[in-house]
Amino acid sequence: MSTDDLKRAIGAGWDEMSESYQATTRISLDDVHYGPLSPGERELRLLGDVSGRRALELACGAAQNSIALAKWGADATAVDISARQLSRARELVVQEGVNVGLLRGDMEHLSMLKNSSFDIVLSSHGWEFIPDLAACLGECSRVLQRDGTLVVCTVHPLAAFEWDADEEGLIVTDYFNPPVELWTQKPDGAQHQGVTFFHTVEEVFGLLTSNGFYVERILEPFPYELHRMSEAEKRLIPCAGPYWDSQYERFKRVPFTIIYVARKRG
Repeated sequence: MSTDDLKRAIGAGWDEMSESYQATTRISLDDVHYGPLSPGERELRLLGDVSGRRALELACGAAQNSIALAKWGADATAVDISARQLSRARELVVQEGVNVGLLRGDMEHLSMLKNSSFDIVLSSHGWEFIPDLAACLGECSRVLQRDGTLVVCTVHPLAAFEWDADEEGLIVTDYFNPPVELWTQKPDGAQHQGVTFFHTVEEVFGLLTSNGFYVERILEPFPYELHRMSEAEKRLIPCAGPYWDSQYERFKRVPFTIIYVARKRG
């Protein structure tokens, strides 16, 4: 299968899964989420003051992050490969009464966007669906202005490996050659196919620096302590849901999300 065929398949998979994913995952419209059960922007403060800044969200899904950014005063643009995810995004933009530019596109080819046209590029759990991460990072660098901020959270490379629930431990077979994962999700009883690409920390760090970024921070956020929270408090978690809640025992021992905070060199 060619790269273009693979991307079309990924887009089709998210078209198929969009309705059930949005129905079963609680995603904040008032905070930028950085992965399931993880603190969001209100707590981590990775973006700084976004008011008046031009922000691009890649792999936006239903654009919840862009909606939150628009509420905070940003000039937000959101891109996704899935038409159905963007359809839901349009509904939420109208519902929340904000302005967000919504574009269907490929993160490896952002030709519809001008050079140096954004102050911030943000992506929340989208990089793991990119066949050519180097091409995406090249585009991120191109559309960012000098000294612009790149904040990306993606699946942690250790998430590639099986969790032994009985032993409460991870079975790591070969960290240095993380697999491409073909998966089936059943959030609503139906089967939805997908693919996840894992990258070691060294690989991503190298791709960032070779594409004109310097890395300011790398975070491996610890999940909210669900066992100490009321139901009302749980509803305020920026990204959660029944499936993610069921993964809590794993997440509190092995990080599921890794966050890279980088800046484009001047």
